[in-house]
Amino acid sequence: MQKRYYYFPILKTRTSEVNAYEALDFSVKSEILPIIEMTGELGYTYSSKCKDEKMRGKRRPGDINKKVQKILNFMENRRFVLDITDDEALKYDGLSNRNGGLLDPADGYRAWCNFLRQNTTFKKQVIPTIQFDTTYMSEVEKQIEELDKEFDYLAIKLPAHTNSTDSLEPNPIPQIIDYVYAKLSNNNAKLLIILDYAYVSDFDEKTVQYGLSNIDTAKLKALIVVSSSFPASVRNAGKPPLPIHENDISDVAINTLQKNNVFHGDYSSIHPIRYEMGGGGWIPRIDYIIRDSTGRAIKYAYFRGNKANTSSEYTGLAQQVIAAPNYVPITKLSVIGDQRIAAKARNGAEGKSPSYWITVRSNIYMTTQYLYLKAHGLFLSL
Repeated sequence: MQKRYYYFPILKTRTSEVNAYEALDFSVKSEILPIIEMTGELGYTYSSKCKDEKMRGKRRPGDINKKVQKILNFMENRRFVLDITDDEALKYDGLSNRNGGLLDPADGYRAWCNFLRQNTTFKKQVIPTIQFDTTYMSEVEKQIEELDKEFDYLAIKLPAHTNSTDSLEPNPIPQIIDYVYAKLSNNNAKLLIILDYAYVSDFDEKTVQYGLSNIDTAKLKALIVVSSSFPASVRNAGKPPLPIHENDISDVAINTLQKNNVFHGDYSSIHPIRYEMGGGGWIPRIDYIIRDSTGRAIKYAYFRGNKANTSSEYTGLAQQVIAAPNYVPITKLSVIGDQRIAAKARNGAEGKSPSYWITVRSNIYMTTQYLYLKAHGLFLSL
């Protein structure tokens, strides 16, 4: 029996993002289709005190195949789209484009195809993305043919931006869609396109529309438009609150294409690319989401402390959030993020690291988006 999906958040396999998803109410998890961007598997360097002298200082690479069980553990029996992160800072072990890494194009991306089908349960739940590199088109074609035989749906993530938005320069995305479409046996019932606008600091409707130009959605099972307006550093983004553009972008896509197979996705309130902390370390901060009267997420707000690398200010920050007139906890269902803010305001023991509060923000954000999008009634059946 097919299920309905209203929302399509991107989640990297990092602790804070996985925890934000796991903490979602069951009803939310049942009706969203996560786009999981798999990061590499961390290795291990043997210490100078290792009992085996020969191993001291040597590095043991991480086993990427362990990701299969990790993903199944937090997804349980739910479906998901699986991609490989394009963030170079997170491509640890196992994701190399050579020597049998998952991005190695050899023999039609054989390593990637084998990874996807090594576990029967995993294979039933996963919607794999096509790894698309124009340098290796013969291998891309072999990969498409192989995946087409074994999976009922396929996805491909494409950047919406090019070097130009000049209307005289053709948008390359329709050509890629035509190419993949022609290789599929089941054509328009098969392909999900993830159109990635990445980080958007200023909303520009013309730029959004360029990414949509000449796309024929009749050839697609779904077009999922994703973006993020959460900055790499709030310190450099200006004073809060900060505008949320994700819904603006997907609204342009839905209204421009006027099709019922165009859907909203986003980076679940996470900046698309990992960023390193500055030399001063981290400053305590608690973020929350401002909604309008329709439940639409419109702004990110936060309270920020003053002492670097200390958790002592989090209780006071949580109390400021609770007292803020524009902070309104969600009451339609259980939201762990709101509960954790309330608990910290009562001087709760948990919540001493930035990662914990990223989980809180993302959990509240994804719940907000799900409720808003479901109220609009547009869904994908799979």
